[in-house]
Amino acid sequence: MILDITQYGACSNGVDLAHEPIQRAIDACAEAGGGTVYFPAGTYLCGTIHLRSHVCLHLDQGAVILGADDASLYPEICKTPYGNLPGQIQALLWADHVTNVTIMGQGVIDGGGNSALSGADSVHVKFRPALIFYRNCEKVKFLDVTLQYSCFWTLHLLRCNEVLIRGLTIVAHQDRINTDGIDPDGCRNVIISDCNIKTGDDCIVIKSTEGDPCENTTITNCVLSSRHAALKIGTEAIGDIRNITFNNCVIYNTNVALALYMKDGSTYENIIFSNMVAEAYNEFPIVIDITPRYYKEPKIGNIRSVIFDNVILTGKGRVYIEGVENGPVTDIAMRNVTWNITGPCKLENIRKPDGARRIDIDPNRINYAEQPYQLIAAHVDGLLISNWKVFLHAEQQKMDRGRFYLKSVDDLTIEKVRFPQQQSSELPPVQMIDCQLQVK
Repeated sequence: MILDITQYGACSNGVDLAHEPIQRAIDACAEAGGGTVYFPAGTYLCGTIHLRSHVCLHLDQGAVILGADDASLYPEICKTPYGNLPGQIQALLWADHVTNVTIMGQGVIDGGGNSALSGADSVHVKFRPALIFYRNCEKVKFLDVTLQYSCFWTLHLLRCNEVLIRGLTIVAHQDRINTDGIDPDGCRNVIISDCNIKTGDDCIVIKSTEGDPCENTTITNCVLSSRHAALKIGTEAIGDIRNITFNNCVIYNTNVALALYMKDGSTYENIIFSNMVAEAYNEFPIVIDITPRYYKEPKIGNIRSVIFDNVILTGKGRVYIEGVENGPVTDIAMRNVTWNITGPCKLENIRKPDGARRIDIDPNRINYAEQPYQLIAAHVDGLLISNWKVFLHAEQQKMDRGRFYLKSVDDLTIEKVRFPQQQSSELPPVQMIDCQLQVK
């Protein structure tokens, strides 16, 4: 069954509201047992559209679902997690407890957020609807469409199972807060592939905002650019996150490339980053960090069994790995890493990336970020550094840092590393404090 939305009265002029006739077409399709709701070329101005089971939205080339700039057209679905602003979740497209639902085609879904929204006051803007929000859904697909200019998270999937996301183009305004690309949140059995994502916030970020485990997820063959993190786990993770692979991705013009932030006392385990080419400008473009969200009432989580393999990174920055004294990061392997250093490291007023705004960190904590080393690792049990090659990007550069700063690192293996000659002979190439080391 194929139902054309224009046959239900949907106007394609981009001026007259079209969501009510579109909703009638979706409802009719669902009540008939399912099928395809077809969007021919044109611009359809809409408020919230509610998706139904066994319905496929097919957006033909030239078809645009455009979010209307009218808060009254977006009912509140639920509250935002963690009490975060804007306080409520609204969405242009949403689904709840549906199965076998697809959005596909060469068309565009546009949230209308193509303007800057940043600075201290921006978080208090109440009307910031997500582009797509699915909750408690099974067997969902997103194929080939363009998702652009969301006012909040672009594609948020909460407690969904059997998810396929393939061939999407996602674009958000580079100077607009909270414009994540894809947020699998407490989801299981997720495939994300062949996507091109450029966002003002994280590109792909795996979360567990309500305590549901997020597991069995693979992200592959994506091209990513972000003002924040390209590939990230956390910071919002009440539930465990496990069995995650990131593979064959190209990251460019990005702040942090690869990050795991533990704040809420859960466990991250069995995670692989492989075959990555990244260009990142943060002082620490690779981060693994356990820092409780509230230092006065700390919840100490676990990060364990993480592998980085075949990573080429260009930028001025360094690697940062930190557990806590009674909760070390465990079993980390960094193999076959090539680093092209493009400039001097920053030491003055430098701190590790926190990955979140809503935190209360111990003001008296040790600031390891000030150490002038290419890799900083503190409170780690099981660290393998193998086959590292570090180059200076320009001949006139000087090697302004040492190799490894290691504090309370047990079961440590370093083998086959190559670094340029250091500028300062006063700085030891490797500084170890309370470590157990094997060098090969």
